[in-house]
This record gives sequence, C-alpha cells and structure tokens, in this order.
Amino acid sequence: MAKKRRNRNGPPKGAVVLYKESPQSKWIHQWWPPKGSAAFFSMGSDADFKRAHPIGYGFLVALGITALLTPFLAYALYTGIALSAASGWLILGWVGAFIIGIGLFNFVALIIKQYLGHGVSILCFLIGGILVAVSLHLL
Repeated sequence: MAKKRRNRNGPPKGAVVLYKESPQSKWIHQWWPPKGSAAFFSMGSDADFKRAHPIGYGFLVALGITALLTPFLAYALYTGIALSAASGWLILGWVGAFIIGIGLFNFVALIIKQYLGHGVSILCFLIGGILVAVSLHLL
C-alpha cells in the first residue's frame, strides 16, 4: 500500500476533514509573555471580549476568581480543619497557594488571548508548590 503524502498546509491526502480549522482555534504555543503583554494588566485590556460576549464575560470573571482562589482556600481548609495548625509558617503556604492560583488564572486568560506563556504557569506551579511544601513540612 502506498504511503499517503501529507500536504504542507493540511491533512494527509484522502483524509476525511470533519471541520476546517480557523485561525482562532489554533492552540497557542508560547513559552514566555509576548511583547507588549504589560497591556494585559490595564483596565480596558479585555474590553473587546466584554463587548463581544457580555454574558460570557461574567462567567469568565467567575471562572478566573475560582481559579485564583481555589488553591488558597483548599490550603486554608486543609491546614485549618485537618491539621488544626496555628503557626507563622501558614502565611508561607498561603502565599504559595495564591501563586499556584496565579498559574491557574493564566490558563483562564488564554480564553481572551491574554496568555502569558507556559513558562509563567510552570514557574508559578513550581514556586507555589515549593512554598506550600516547605510550609507543610515546617508546621
């Protein structure tokens, strides 16, 4: 059987195409923040998305707050209820859990094309995880 040739701009010849990929559906492969990413932190940076999706924007805000605060709340509940800990090292864990939340929030920002890159998420997970681990070890 002959090997199917692949077009440079599409699927292999003879393949069944179920949908045509649009430029908006392509996954973003970037490791570090793009140039001009400081504008993502301005008040009007997501105005276009908010105007185009007024109801979806509310869900996006709720999802972002959830992603940001869930690791912090999970750590606080675990150390407060399960461990009944009362130590100054809790603050280190709170900071670490919040940094993990920043990494999760970066994935939510991908929806409105304000993704800061894989490196930012990985660094947030590593730094936050180390802080939480040190905090739990020293409790």
